[in-house]
Amino acid sequence: MKKIRIILFIAFIASAHALFGQGQIIDFLKAGQADANTLSQAYLLPYGEMLGVNLNSGWYNSAKVHKVGGFDFTITASYTTAPNSKKSFDPRKIGLSEYTVPQGQGNAPTMAGSKNKSMAFALMEPNTGLQIAELNVNGADADFFVSPMIQAAVGLPFHTEIMGRFMPKTTYGDFGKAGLWGLGVKHEIKEYIPFVKRVPFLEASVLAAYTDFTADLSVDEPGVGAGKLETSAGAFTTRLLLGVNVPVVSFYTGLGYGTTTSNFDLKGTFNAGDEGELTDPVALEYKTDGFDFNAGMRIRLGIFSIHGDYSIGEYAVITGGVGINFR
Repeated sequence: MKKIRIILFIAFIASAHALFGQGQIIDFLKAGQADANTLSQAYLLPYGEMLGVNLNSGWYNSAKVHKVGGFDFTITASYTTAPNSKKSFDPRKIGLSEYTVPQGQGNAPTMAGSKNKSMAFALMEPNTGLQIAELNVNGADADFFVSPMIQAAVGLPFHTEIMGRFMPKTTYGDFGKAGLWGLGVKHEIKEYIPFVKRVPFLEASVLAAYTDFTADLSVDEPGVGAGKLETSAGAFTTRLLLGVNVPVVSFYTGLGYGTTTSNFDLKGTFNAGDEGELTDPVALEYKTDGFDFNAGMRIRLGIFSIHGDYSIGEYAVITGGVGINFR
């Protein structure tokens, strides 16, 4: 369990490092608190949304519900990629108050954009019209997010099973701390569907699940300041699951609707150059909702299993894992 917690936190650190390791968000503080939040909101959009999508992934690898007392213990990893539409943003539409975009410039890169893409924002002196400062926005090639998950499920009466995810909030040296928990319920509906209930190898069920994630990441920029990035995210999904179970191999698919909320707060006091010192300068929130669809396969070798599936939505997700299953 300890190793799984470490892997999950490393995945979070690796993704966050792409944002803060290069100091891009810290650079935004030079634009003043208002524009720093506006630029950060647009720049980190793929990160906030990918985090939420990942938390809604990996909840199931079968449409079948455990019998009473049956259980499974599963380790999965979900790999999410950002679509091309999230790799850039139009700086003329985000409402900057101080900085402007020079004539002839196109879109600016988000964190998911290429490192070879950049845009220079200009601060103009109101009276003379002369440029007095410049702020560069650079892509980070951070167009994917990986989140390992560990969870268990147990069968209950009335064709129902309950699922849980849990990672106690643990501190990892000077990097920070992270924790996660989630609860889900799956209920068999095969008996309510005339055609399906007559076919032994067909399965149908519905699922509802919620995941909550919190983390604090240390941020230390020499000469600028030190603080932490407080992250919190909640994700809720509902699914209709259909599956085919035959010896050794089973197939499953799910159609569902999910909602996510992710918050990022940069806490601490930072030197923003001409703007002076800013305290707790950045507070961001991202919300997503929508339908998605996935299809996958599980191979059973006795009580052991291996599975993989692919989700189609605004953000594509590939999930794979291994587990122990009984009844």
